[in-house]
Amino acid sequence: MAYIHYDQKSNGVIYASLYESFRDKGKVRTRRMENLGRVIDKENSIFCQKGITYQYVLGEGRREAPLPALPSESVVPETERLILDFGDAWFLQEYLSRQPFYNSMLNALPDESDTLLALVFYRLLTSKGASCHAKIWYEGSYSYLAFPYANLTGQNISRILKELGREEVQRHFFEEYMHSIYGDEGAAGILVDSTGVPNATRMDITQVSNHNGDINREARLIYVIDRDNGMPIYFRYVAGNIIDVSTLVTTVSELGQYGVSVSHAILDAGYFSERNAAKLFESGIPFMTRLAPNKTVFKDAAIGNLDGLMSQKYAHRYGERLVFIKKVPVNVCDHGAYVYLCIDEDMYLMQHKKAILNALDGKKDSDETDAAIKRLGAFAILTSEEISEDKLLPMYYTRQQVEQVFDISKNYADLLPIRVQSEQAFAGHLLVCFMATAIMQQLQQELLKRRSKKAKSLNAESILFYLRNQKCKVYKDYAIPQEPRKEVNAIYDIFKIQVPYKIPLTTVEV
Repeated sequence: MAYIHYDQKSNGVIYASLYESFRDKGKVRTRRMENLGRVIDKENSIFCQKGITYQYVLGEGRREAPLPALPSESVVPETERLILDFGDAWFLQEYLSRQPFYNSMLNALPDESDTLLALVFYRLLTSKGASCHAKIWYEGSYSYLAFPYANLTGQNISRILKELGREEVQRHFFEEYMHSIYGDEGAAGILVDSTGVPNATRMDITQVSNHNGDINREARLIYVIDRDNGMPIYFRYVAGNIIDVSTLVTTVSELGQYGVSVSHAILDAGYFSERNAAKLFESGIPFMTRLAPNKTVFKDAAIGNLDGLMSQKYAHRYGERLVFIKKVPVNVCDHGAYVYLCIDEDMYLMQHKKAILNALDGKKDSDETDAAIKRLGAFAILTSEEISEDKLLPMYYTRQQVEQVFDISKNYADLLPIRVQSEQAFAGHLLVCFMATAIMQQLQQELLKRRSKKAKSLNAESILFYLRNQKCKVYKDYAIPQEPRKEVNAIYDIFKIQVPYKIPLTTVEV
């Protein structure tokens, strides 16, 4: 005869197992047949195992849970359910649900969406730390009510990361994500850059790299950013010892497989090579890239053109900077292109003094010093199309958006440190960080568009800090938000979000 056995742990969580009693040589014995998982609703035999909530009926087996039941009183100790951190998680859920890419996140793992979103929220709303702390945070946050089927135990998080790291899961996510942003249209322009992800794991992709003289054991993470709105649209990763220049063609090719047709590309200097330039010309993609000083096209353009460059006729204002710019037509891969030779006045003056002092201390030849001085503060930008000098730097320095996205990924989305040991879990970890980064970047960009004085004094991080101070009290049928402070009310006003007086627990979206 089969029956369900319940086992309550010291932390108040109840687990269930299916047992069978039988006779053996005249004696009644028992044996465990199946682990049913965590108890959600004991009275209705509803359990949760590996993030999946179901009902178990003796004699029939598992079937779909009849109602979206909230965790029972036994799941979390009573003292942790009475008052929860409310404002940050509620605001984030409300804000995210309005974004076009929301469904792409839900559909990444449809049966595990609660756990996935709770994990993304953990990345955004806490000071991070190991995944073993996620469950503790979850039990004290409104996320516990917003995502009632989440399972943030360390073992389950590892399983979820591996699921997210599967190639078919990632492809499905990016197909939906990019379609939600662009529909059937292409990207107006992209920014491509990479960053190191140092780690001490034994994965094959962790290799010794030498990136601009900085030696690390790392993987390389490549991000593609929309030039116009600063949103991350794609990522891929390669082994740490693969140089950037060899990854561009593959990155652009993969974007094409997702239906993203690129109309313009702005690249970091590390991505320029004749092969890459030829591929971009062949694909009809206009591009802009900074040139490293050792590139032949830079050296050829500089001959005879740096002399007299610091003249008023070449002067342009860029914010508080004074930059001298001269356009030089060049030939790249049998295509006409342009090198814009530039000298930054501030950089020139700083380097000039240092060069003269070093020459005096080292008693260097004056002709050698004068030749070196001509290149001080100089840099070059290569473009496949002619651009007016006054638009050159504003367009190129949209690349700063890449740095902002990497900053969000590393500091707010928990990209580092790496605590996974398999490449599949690593890929899943990167996808969670990508989702968190997309949310944070969208929030930051929307905040910048607001014209109110209050909006200009805030950033995405400070918003979530203020909101965390608003709590809610949890009763049997309702969660009742506590009165928001002045700063919190101002944030709700900025985003035109209204907090209800009470939230029925039975209607929380899951």
